[in-house]
Amino acid sequence: MLTKREGEGFRALDDLAMGLDAGAISRGKAIKLAGAAVAASALGLFASRGAEGQEEGEVGIAITRRRCHRKGGDFCSNRGRRICCGAGGRRRRACCGRNGAACCSKNERCDAGVCKKHN
Repeated sequence: MLTKREGEGFRALDDLAMGLDAGAISRGKAIKLAGAAVAASALGLFASRGAEGQEEGEVGIAITRRRCHRKGGDFCSNRGRRICCGAGGRRRRACCGRNGAACCSKNERCDAGVCKKHN
């Protein structure tokens, strides 16, 4: 790891160079260590770009969905409305569609976000 401390410079790099000079570290091992450091840095850059891509709304929906599922509910998010149906043992299921979001009971069916009674 390359760390810069006050007055010490890049000590880890100096230690690596001295180890190579003294023969304590083989040339092949030094190349592998350097390659691993470069690969880890590159992976860190790609991972941080993915985190920036998520919007706060998406993260909030994911958290709400997880909480709902932990309580045994059925989750729906549509047009800014988030609902958790059936949490706590109530037998209701989420109904999402172009007309919004609702919680349907077992004798209702979902029709584009609206619960309708079975005939």
